[in-house]
Amino acid sequence: MNDKKYRLVTRSDMDGLVCGTLLKYLDIIDEITFVHPKDMQDGKIEITSNDITTNLPYVEGVYLAFDHHFSETLRNEKKDNHIIDPNAASAAQVVYDYYDGDEIFPGYFTGMMLGANKADSADFTYEDIVEPRAWALLSFLMDSRTGLGRFRNFRISNYQLMMDLIDYCSRHNIDEILELPDVKERVDLYFQYEEQFKEQLKKCTKVFGNLLIIDYRYEEIIYPGNRFMVYTLFPEQNISIHIFWAKDKEKTVFSTGKSIINKTSNTNIGELMLKYGGGGHKKAGACQIYNDKSEQILEELISKINQDG
Repeated sequence: MNDKKYRLVTRSDMDGLVCGTLLKYLDIIDEITFVHPKDMQDGKIEITSNDITTNLPYVEGVYLAFDHHFSETLRNEKKDNHIIDPNAASAAQVVYDYYDGDEIFPGYFTGMMLGANKADSADFTYEDIVEPRAWALLSFLMDSRTGLGRFRNFRISNYQLMMDLIDYCSRHNIDEILELPDVKERVDLYFQYEEQFKEQLKKCTKVFGNLLIIDYRYEEIIYPGNRFMVYTLFPEQNISIHIFWAKDKEKTVFSTGKSIINKTSNTNIGELMLKYGGGGHKKAGACQIYNDKSEQILEELISKINQDG
């Protein structure tokens, strides 16, 4: 194994956590930076030959880029250092396979890998959504779209928790991880607001044929909760768009995903989002649109998704 150490640039979510755990175990990273994929696409993150990226858009100059986003296969010509498998369930799985994971990593990593694959491919069951446990629960806590970080100040930041968990996950089972005080604090908050979250979800959701539009832009408080819960409340629809402001409120985010309860949607979401400057997988993706164009683009998205069925 190369003695050189690299910086990992990844997302602050379950997939990023597991990628970090794998690469730290291999002792090939000594620094981690968490970024938003749009900032990578827009060239806002400086990437060099000292960097390994995972689950992010490809940027020239990187040492290695691991990914499994379908839209990235359309956006880029194939490069030797772009390790991409759109059929893999997570970028963590791409990393695992690249380093001959079954030979290299300990057997007890299996549960963690299954957790990463389930989270990044949204392969959750009804029970995982309504009564989350084990790795499914941890993945909801780590998902920024759950909104825990927005809701209160924890003892340590989400960034510090991610850094701690990258070390902790390589040595402990999921039951021990969920009992860590800084994780348990988030577990308690997640369940504390569950009913308010469901009520707000019903209030903010409109049905357009097979599509659910969940518009949070004008809510003063957005209660934390699982982004898949909407599919248990509206089982007839097969796809959704969550709408919220981008960080600076100059843009509107359309975060689009297929129902994991009613799996009949025909839309290729990654391809559709790519047309509007975003990206994603066949089953999930997002784009950010300047506010003055957002209503027009939303109408186009509704029309296309309804047409696809």
